[in-house]
Amino acid sequence: SYKFCPNCKDNLHLEEIDGEKIKKCPNCDFIFWNNSKPVVSIIIHKDDKVLMLQRSNEPFKDYWVLPGGFIKSIETAEEAVVRELKEETGLNVEIEKNIGTYLIDDDPRSVHLDIIFAGKTEGEVILSNEDKGWEYFTKDNLPEKIAYKHRKAILDWFSKGGH
Repeated sequence: SYKFCPNCKDNLHLEEIDGEKIKKCPNCDFIFWNNSKPVVSIIIHKDDKVLMLQRSNEPFKDYWVLPGGFIKSIETAEEAVVRELKEETGLNVEIEKNIGTYLIDDDPRSVHLDIIFAGKTEGEVILSNEDKGWEYFTKDNLPEKIAYKHRKAILDWFSKGGH
């Protein structure tokens, strides 16, 4: 998070703007809009089970997550989720639907908006070095350590008839 103005190097101060405390430079009026960053994830399902990956790195090392990642500046959410799934698992996907958008406010890197899809794929998982394990889980057998809002998204998907 910024402490000094990137324009004039003065100290940034918290100021309430539109009901939110925002860092602003009292010298040149620079405002640090710390907006959330868009990410995507996907629920890959097979036989009433959901694919999850176990993270190799921080943040949330050893936690389980849905495949996904950051949206590049020139991608749609759909393009990003197809790319991320391929990079992390080697799998191609047929996107079925959008499950919802979840506010991720527990990532130490930043606040994110996670656009979560559901889809089907075929083939064997070939993990990238981002993750150290993969497994398909049933709704009643989800791992204890799940990062982000992925547990909520999976349970939402199941409650809406997902399978």
